[in-house]
Amino acid sequence: MSVNSSSAIADETPVPSRTSVLEHAVPLAPAFEFIPRSLTYRCAGDVAYPQDGELLLWRFRPEWHLVSKDEAYARLSKAELARVKSHPNPALGKRFAVGRAVMREILAEMLGCAPGEVELSEDERGQLRLAQDDARQPVEIAIAYAGIWIVIGVSTTSVGLATRVPTLPDNAADGHADASNAPRRMRLNGSSVEMRSRVRHDSLTSGAGRPLLNADACVLQQDSASFVIDTVGAMRWHILDLPMPGTICAAAAVAQPLTRVLAFGWAGRDGRAIAGRASTADF
Repeated sequence: MSVNSSSAIADETPVPSRTSVLEHAVPLAPAFEFIPRSLTYRCAGDVAYPQDGELLLWRFRPEWHLVSKDEAYARLSKAELARVKSHPNPALGKRFAVGRAVMREILAEMLGCAPGEVELSEDERGQLRLAQDDARQPVEIAIAYAGIWIVIGVSTTSVGLATRVPTLPDNAADGHADASNAPRRMRLNGSSVEMRSRVRHDSLTSGAGRPLLNADACVLQQDSASFVIDTVGAMRWHILDLPMPGTICAAAAVAQPLTRVLAFGWAGRDGRAIAGRASTADF
């Protein structure tokens, strides 16, 4: 599926109390393929390692059918096991364990080793890094959580993921939301410009390791679900909204223009897309 997007140039001149200032935008229309696939294809030989211009994505629920509890725990480090066992919320502890275990399975396929041999580390911001230096080529990884969903991204260049799950208005949870709540519902809806721009900003910050734009920069409020921005240091980032169910909002930022996105977990076993809201047709 070909995807149209736009490009913008960000002026990084600092000003008091602001991270950066957007000077102007320049239209551009690169194209890339967003290919939804089922999780059963996640270890296919032809996509075991990302190529330049590719982003590999996985979306799945924290259930033991992907990896058994015993297998998952065997893959975790001592520090990760302690984190799971001491987590105040068992459901979130399980989500953490499944995410780390599946991440190791994905990377093991790329490195040609057992999942338990994959070494992961966290930087000062808590972002995951692949500790091994024996990879065929450098790979960058990211993981994000959105309610019952786990999203993993792998690329040959820096990648950031971000998600937000909108909070229901006060009366919406019990089915008695009224007209007075309409503006609040609009602001918190995952498809709102405000929500999407903030998630895009978070994904860019996650990938870059530092803020490159203001959260309310005009470039992040584009109608397009995919666009490219140029930042200081001749760095070009491709930002795209990720199709998610319901009102969940998610975005990925990759430090290179993309030609193909392979999205495992965005299609059912029969191959039909199950992207949910903001389908790939919106790109």
